[in-house]
This record gives sequence, structure tokens and C-alpha cells, in this order.
Amino acid sequence: MKSKRANPSSDYSPLDDFERRYVRPKSGRTLIVGSQVYGEKEDRRKRYSNVVGVDMLAGPGVDVVANLEEPVSIGAFAHIECMSVLEHSARPWLLAGNLETLLEPGGTIFVTVPFIWRYHGYPSDFWRFTIQGIRALFSGIEWRDTAYGYRTLIGEKDKIPLQRFGGYPFYPRTETFAFGFKR
Repeated sequence: MKSKRANPSSDYSPLDDFERRYVRPKSGRTLIVGSQVYGEKEDRRKRYSNVVGVDMLAGPGVDVVANLEEPVSIGAFAHIECMSVLEHSARPWLLAGNLETLLEPGGTIFVTVPFIWRYHGYPSDFWRFTIQGIRALFSGIEWRDTAYGYRTLIGEKDKIPLQRFGGYPFYPRTETFAFGFKR
């Protein structure tokens, strides 16, 4: 399934490319963090046969309503996806620690998070992360592959163009991608 892009005429998505090349989920029970489906967001639970979707807010795609900054008893997981969630956590170090606790030894984790993007409060927006920041948050994870990716405009493949949102300049969404396993 192709993901939605800022430029629908482009056939290249850094996220799709990173996922296709590097993400190899461990088979078994999977946790989708931030699983609520809204708008055109994909229900990533459909990619797995044994899956639990967790979100702070009830809604479509949510199996368990929980704040993962607090410890939860929902079992262990072979694979965890935490895509575009950490920036919404007031205390991402607690969220990261709890995800590591929920991940079984040798389990895999796929994290994406904005590095550069406009404010987007769902319900709040606190942080932006570098690859080094992800490594620091998840100290028990051996990161196999990490990268930055951005969305381009037509004809802008070699540079990141400046855009405007509400009269303020910003760069197109640049994301941090990381895939690894629990030591």
C-alpha cells in the first residue's frame, strides 16, 4: 500500500523506501502505538495477524486506551511500531522506557518521528528528535538502521525547499526513521 504524500505526483517516499529496505519485524505479537485511525491515515494493525493497537484516546483502530508514559500490563510483544507519536508525549523518556519493557528480548522496534515540521497538536506537540535523540531515549535498543527523510516538491529532489504555513516559514516534514531490536 502506498502512503499519502505531500506531492501525489511523486512516486518516491523516504518512509516507504526506508521501511521496504530495512524494517524486518520479528514475527509474533505486535503493538501499534498511536493506533487511532483518522482522516486518510492507514490502519497499520491490518499488516499483522496478532496485533494490539494502543492510543491515549478512544477511536477507530484503538484496542486499548492507555497513556504509555505510565506502566501498563498488556503483555510482551515481538514487534512494536511507534510512528509519529513521541513528539506528542510530554515525557518521551518514560514512554520509550515503557516500550522497551513491553518488547521481548530480541524483539524489533520501528520508530518514526518528525525532525522538522510545523506544530501539530494531536492533542499536544512537544518535541522534535534527531537520530542521536532516539538512541538516547531507547538505550536498550540496538539500532540496525537509522536515517532522515524528507518530502520534496516537484522538481526539488536535491534540496529542501522553504515553505510557509500560516505566514510562518518552515521546511517540509523531515522525519527521523529508526529500526532496531532489544538487546
